[in-house]
Amino acid sequence: MVFRFRSALALAIVLVTACVPAWMMPSSFPKAPKIVSTPRLEPLASRPARPTCTLGLAFAACAIAGHALRNRRLGAAQQARQVRTKVYSTAVPKQLEAPEEPVAVETVEVSRGQLVRGSIGSMALALAPPAHAAAPTWVQYDLNTGETLYDIDFDEKDPNHGFIVGARALFYETKDGGNRWVSRSFANLGKGEDISYRFQTVSVNGDEVWIVGKPPLLLHSKDGGKSWKKVPVSRKLPGEPKVIVSLGPGKAEMATNSGAIYVTENDGKNWSSQVSETIDATLNRVSASGVSGGSYFTGSVKSIKRDASGRYLAVAQRGNFYLSFTPGDERWLPHNRISARRIQGMGFRDAADGEKQDGAWMSLNGGVLTTCEKEGFMDLGSDTKELFQVSKIRSGGIGIIDIGFRTPTEAYATGGSGVIYQTKDGGKTWSFDPSAKDLPCNLYNVKFFQNGKVGYMVGSAGILLRRTFEA
Repeated sequence: MVFRFRSALALAIVLVTACVPAWMMPSSFPKAPKIVSTPRLEPLASRPARPTCTLGLAFAACAIAGHALRNRRLGAAQQARQVRTKVYSTAVPKQLEAPEEPVAVETVEVSRGQLVRGSIGSMALALAPPAHAAAPTWVQYDLNTGETLYDIDFDEKDPNHGFIVGARALFYETKDGGNRWVSRSFANLGKGEDISYRFQTVSVNGDEVWIVGKPPLLLHSKDGGKSWKKVPVSRKLPGEPKVIVSLGPGKAEMATNSGAIYVTENDGKNWSSQVSETIDATLNRVSASGVSGGSYFTGSVKSIKRDASGRYLAVAQRGNFYLSFTPGDERWLPHNRISARRIQGMGFRDAADGEKQDGAWMSLNGGVLTTCEKEGFMDLGSDTKELFQVSKIRSGGIGIIDIGFRTPTEAYATGGSGVIYQTKDGGKTWSFDPSAKDLPCNLYNVKFFQNGKVGYMVGSAGILLRRTFEA
């Protein structure tokens, strides 16, 4: 293809070079003009004719060059399509095996002391409500760190035992229901290398504890956090681990930022895929089905939420659409966003008190918040503009990052600049909560435990907020 194009282009240049001077110059040089009193008109047939064949050759050369250029572009496009098809048609490996045995990692305890309310110092220690009493506002607990906190989780079987993870391998543990947090660190994660891990997700289920980090990292404990092992991640894993959920002894489910979902039943030695292809492979096949922005997918998602039944909601990296996955399906389903605003965050409306509630919430850029109170938002070809309704919230343009439902009617929303909003009617209207108005932070995660009796918020600058509620 390249040789033919170059040959045609060279021929065109030669023809144009040879022909241009010929048709630009006159056929013969005129003689000195004679002055006559009366102009003499010559017959048309006797006038000297210009060589018209040179013009034809020039046009032919241009046509040859244009045709060669067009063929080259078509060939490049066809080659690109073949490359994309070759890449995206690769199926997700059904089975993955750890490349090596898990490596034990040593933990070092760093005592942080009794945690106190950070806003008014030691006076707040006396005024801070006991852990078992209901608090009228969210109370800040000082973890003596300025790093970002990303996730928190407690054991359902032992509500006093919980963990917090964050940036720079931050790792805190409590055994008294969140009154006192002890900082721990791993001594040999990087094997002597200067690697700063960011712990993104933690999941606790009895003695089983899993942590997901970035760069790709899996940590597993089988004795409630007393000892840990670094589980090797297969190089064949599509994407990087994003979310993990402990399902029982030796069993866990992991989702990656490429949409791969795997389950292990032997402590991470082997993993079985729950999907047949990654998200980008799905979009390559359905990009012409009406999903706006599918052709601009960057290959990863920025957030993934999982409910208790194993369903997933994911938001594309650019926020131009969202995806859903239901257990038993072979692949993710893409869905259009409800407006031109990009999606900021999304999640299920599952209530912490255990009462069943359908629907989902979706936040958009500019502080817009919408809710869907019925199923259908995960169906193929669903009309999202009809399903999601705009909520009444005065956000001032500050984006909403996460929402947690304590009950089907009561929920809390968090976002940038430490904003907190509360709803009492299931998400239709929201009011401002001033608990964190003076905190210079972003609140990334809000969760409720003990059937909604205790709530936590974590965010940047080491901010940890806690609140207890009546039954």
